[in-house]
Amino acid sequence: MFNFRLLNKIILTLLAIFLITSPVLANDISFSTQEPKIGSLITVKTHSDLINGEIMINNNSFPIRSDNNQGIGIIPISYWWSPGEYTATIVDNQGRTWIKENIRIKDADFDKSYLTIDDEQEEIVRPTDPERQARRARDQEMVQAARAESHPDRLWTESFIWPLEGRLTTDFGATRYHNNELANRHNGIDIAAPTGTPVMASNTGQVTLAADLLATGKTIIIDHGWNIYSSYLHLNELFVEKGDSVTQGDKIGAVGSTGFSTGPHLHWSISYNRIFLDPRDFVDLEL
Repeated sequence: MFNFRLLNKIILTLLAIFLITSPVLANDISFSTQEPKIGSLITVKTHSDLINGEIMINNNSFPIRSDNNQGIGIIPISYWWSPGEYTATIVDNQGRTWIKENIRIKDADFDKSYLTIDDEQEEIVRPTDPERQARRARDQEMVQAARAESHPDRLWTESFIWPLEGRLTTDFGATRYHNNELANRHNGIDIAAPTGTPVMASNTGQVTLAADLLATGKTIIIDHGWNIYSSYLHLNELFVEKGDSVTQGDKIGAVGSTGFSTGPHLHWSISYNRIFLDPRDFVDLEL
């Protein structure tokens, strides 16, 4: 005769083992959205058991960090990704897959930006002169080093702010054409303002670059921790130096038209894990 008592005991034992060893419950994980646009971000909040785990999507991996006794993950949706259906997989720090969520990435209606540039401006963007080529290479090394090692903790508590008020001239993600030839995609927001207009730090952090570069002119990069960096380009003056700590709202520079620029403006960008995102998402970011 079949032993139903033994079967029930086995089932209850297995259920107890599952509840003890299972790291979190599914309802302890929340996504800010599952239908993001290209160039935006998703925040993921989890139970503390998933701290130091990771989120995997589109062959990329993003960490789950500790914040106020919970896990926080950020998924940056690169503007080079294609719209469509994706799967976000959350894995704990022992490599165990806990949950998979369907993510539908929507297209973004990015603008097109057309610039007419002369030979001198072209030489700044794509130099042929050996000295300028060497300077451009050094500049790129400096920028890479400025974003190479972020503070492990987030250095800010409030949402980001706009660094100045002005007229938006080129939006994030715009497809850039130089003399009707495809050049690049705009990785920030251009804000026109008179030369000398103060530029504020969009959030608290540490300055990792304050230098005059060939293409971007007088440039500031700030590390905000968690591999989040804000950048401020084409400045007329620099009020900070590398290594300085800044607080949100501090005056760090002044609007200018240095480097490759067609008029006084600020190019403001924010990146996470070296992926540039729409700065508006950080202005709206609440953790």
